[in-house]
Amino acid sequence: MQFNLNSRVIRLVAILMMNACVIPAYAQDEQNADGSAQEAAKPTIKPSAAEIASKASTAQINDLATAGQSVVAVGERGIILTSVDGKDWKQSASPVDVLLNAVFFLDSQQGWAVGHDAAIIATADGGKTWKLQSFSPGLNKPLMDVVFIDAQRGFAVGAYGLFKATVDGGVTWTDFVDPVFEERQPHLNAITRLRDGALLLVGEAGLVAASEDGSSWRAVPLEYKGSLFGVAARGDHGAVVAGMRGNVYEAQDLNAGTWQQLNTGSTKSLFGLVTVGGDDLVAVGSAGTALVLRAGSPVKRLQFKSSGDNSEAALFTNALYWRNNLLIATDHGFKTVGIAKPKT
Repeated sequence: MQFNLNSRVIRLVAILMMNACVIPAYAQDEQNADGSAQEAAKPTIKPSAAEIASKASTAQINDLATAGQSVVAVGERGIILTSVDGKDWKQSASPVDVLLNAVFFLDSQQGWAVGHDAAIIATADGGKTWKLQSFSPGLNKPLMDVVFIDAQRGFAVGAYGLFKATVDGGVTWTDFVDPVFEERQPHLNAITRLRDGALLLVGEAGLVAASEDGSSWRAVPLEYKGSLFGVAARGDHGAVVAGMRGNVYEAQDLNAGTWQQLNTGSTKSLFGLVTVGGDDLVAVGSAGTALVLRAGSPVKRLQFKSSGDNSEAALFTNALYWRNNLLIATDHGFKTVGIAKPKT
């Protein structure tokens, strides 16, 4: 299934839209003559390759990652773009034409991207060419994020508790079940690796869960019960999480289980967190929101250096700090801005 997101909608709104989606015929149960259900035959659904578009760099972009000296970005209709300067973008052939939500690179060559129809694709040459690893349109669930510990072990998370794991570099992906996610099947929106090597993921209803190696998970208590969309490391054992209506929380040490809410001065939902140096972060979100979360200082709204800026009309889905600039993914391509140092 492909979702038409040409209008100004963010990648996370797509999850909510799925509640109203009609289940495809091949995923429905047939009925026996006595009224009992039998599983319908499920034909193999092959994905369509993304079209090469002349204006692909102005499409909705959902995530970015560095691959050596290049940047790789993914977005709507299976679009994959690479750039060596953050200005000129070249579209790579993609084996899927569904919305891609996240991209992750382990090194300069090995990378993975995930998206709707539980699609997982991989590259071994820095984003130039991609191969399909997993595709399950019958699930009617998108994958929202992906992370790898090493070249073999990786995890992909998504809507309604969808959690996939691989131990062979993505040759095979299996469904992962853990008591933390199994009962409620919450939306799992983002996953990252902290500086001490632990994994941390966030999702709906204030879900925060941690794991040493991904084999088992423990819930990390958080008083906030709204959806969380972004997560990033801070300090040796801590993290920052961000979500709806400008809510941001910081934990200096996850093992201590103590969170401090940061006063963002904003009610705009935040969808991405990016490290911009040391423990300084930038959170981006709706209505052109970009907040500088400088360790030990009040939260400041990012002041754009460019004149005549129209950022308030944009949706910022994620960002990447690259070559002393913030490269922002938006619903209409990219925006590059310098970061004005907050006053202390």
